[in-house]
Amino acid sequence: MLVAISSILVILIVAYAWNRFAKKPDLGEATGFGKVLENKWYVDEFYDAIIVNPLKSLSRVLNDFDTKVIDGAVNGVGRLVKYGGRQFRWLQSGQIGSYILMMVISMLLVFVVQFFLRK
Repeated sequence: MLVAISSILVILIVAYAWNRFAKKPDLGEATGFGKVLENKWYVDEFYDAIIVNPLKSLSRVLNDFDTKVIDGAVNGVGRLVKYGGRQFRWLQSGQIGSYILMMVISMLLVFVVQFFLRK
């Protein structure tokens, strides 16, 4: 019984509020201080101009930097490793004689570099 009474009261109050406040009077174009109040003190425009637009510009610059510089460096290192792996694959032939030859050439190269770099 109590639930039915409260439900009927809620429906009546909603109907009253709907009839009372749903019809907005047409007051025309606001001027002066009324225009400032109508536009919410221009807070949204100020916020867009001071904070949102500079952050959008900065994000575009940082996005370009990321896609060109950072991604380019990471992809370049990946390509370099892949290329180096393809080239060094030819050095590992499984023949002991070629390994000894590369070791001797490397030792000679180290001695020549040490000879010319010594003070």
